[in-house]
Amino acid sequence: MIRRAVCSDVPEILSMAFQFNEEYYDTPLNPEKTEAAITNFVESHVAFVSPKGFIGGMVIDAPMRDWSVLVEFAWYANDRHGIKLLDAFIAEGESLEVDEIRMCTLDTSPPSALKLLSRKGFNPIETSHRLIPNRS
Repeated sequence: MIRRAVCSDVPEILSMAFQFNEEYYDTPLNPEKTEAAITNFVESHVAFVSPKGFIGGMVIDAPMRDWSVLVEFAWYANDRHGIKLLDAFIAEGESLEVDEIRMCTLDTSPPSALKLLSRKGFNPIETSHRLIPNRS
């Protein structure tokens, strides 16, 4: 079952965020910042949950265009509801009448995630690269 996230879901979503980070990132999360971000997604009504999944983001104004963008900042499902979470997110973007919906993938994302996004009509627009400076 997919439903809109509410504030009482934040602790469980936070747990999922840490699980996701452990699986896909090598940089630790800041618990306070992560909780604040998740709470913002929930309070902005652009967050959905399944029993073991979550998707959330926010609507932003494009910095150089007269264009509104629903940006996904968190998408994780460990219960085979990832597609339904994505569908809810897309439907929310459509109901908000945004000009664009953006989804992110990682270098470590499974190829099936890219195929799914392509089947849903998403096209790659940018590739991000990261450098962690040596501070020693």
